Amino acid sequence: MPSDSPAPATAPTVVEPEPVLSIVSPCYNERGGLAELHRRLTAVCKSLALTYEIVLVDDGSRDGTGDEIRRLAEADPHVRGVLLSRNFGHQAAVSAGYDHARGQAVVVLDADLQHPPELIPEFVARWRGGCDVVYAYREGITPRLGYRVHNWLCDVKIPAEAADFRLLDRKVVDALRSLPERRRFVRGLVAWLGFRQVGIPYRQADRFAGTPAYTLRQHLRIRLDSVLNFSTAPLRLSVYLGLVTLLLGGLYAAYIIGTLVFVGRDAIPSGWPALIITVLILGGVQLVCLGMVAEYVGRTYEEVKRRPSYVVRELVGRGAGSEAPRP
Repeated sequence: MPSDSPAPATAPTVVEPEPVLSIVSPCYNERGGLAELHRRLTAVCKSLALTYEIVLVDDGSRDGTGDEIRRLAEADPHVRGVLLSRNFGHQAAVSAGYDHARGQAVVVLDADLQHPPELIPEFVARWRGGCDVVYAYREGITPRLGYRVHNWLCDVKIPAEAADFRLLDRKVVDALRSLPERRRFVRGLVAWLGFRQVGIPYRQADRFAGTPAYTLRQHLRIRLDSVLNFSTAPLRLSVYLGLVTLLLGGLYAAYIIGTLVFVGRDAIPSGWPALIITVLILGGVQLVCLGMVAEYVGRTYEEVKRRPSYVVRELVGRGAGSEAPRP
């Protein structure tokens, strides 16, 4: 016989609203400043009266940054942590943040507080006004050599002194995530995508805690990526070097022949120094050209392997198992 007892009531499923604003901050050995970063970001987001989330990406830190992110996520449901399996680099950490941000607008800023969180309301105001990309650039600074070289060699121009501190609309984030590159230079990719972009000046503050993570080698690597990812000009430069060397060789040959015909053999300088100089110049040009080709071949090799830009070790915080849907 069927039972007359009522079925147990099922608790209603609580569906959390998707955040309007996501704030992403890549972290590498930033434990000392995360509490202050969280305090200032929370104050800014509450002043905007928007649903929000704070996505902290630990890029393989060794100072306990991951533990601090766990503590913040346990204390604040707005905080989500993406802990990478090792140090993959700043650009990979930024990409991981974009992949896990769910908001309709996504802001990226560094965790060292050199990018002032108090500028975010102006970002949001420009976004609500119809801009798809709002980026910050350091005012009062003469553009550095890296920006000049990139904009001289590449068709895709990057605004002078533009930082990764920027807001992207969801459609721009989806377009960025759909790009297949593994070795990324995010600032260049955002410039390549286009959309409606506007810049806001800011003054870079001092680090709140810790020491700078970027070394000279990393700076040079990013500058190299900025050129090789967006231009084949170095390959054309190797052709020009070859032509110039050929021209100089032809001129030198004409000088030798002219000296033989009009002056005599005795007027020709000793052959040993001339031979050594010629060999060194030709060898140097050949090695430079070969190195340029090798850089492009190496990057092609990396892309063909299709390894991911990063590997996630752990996700923490409310909704930790989710990420933004693929475009």
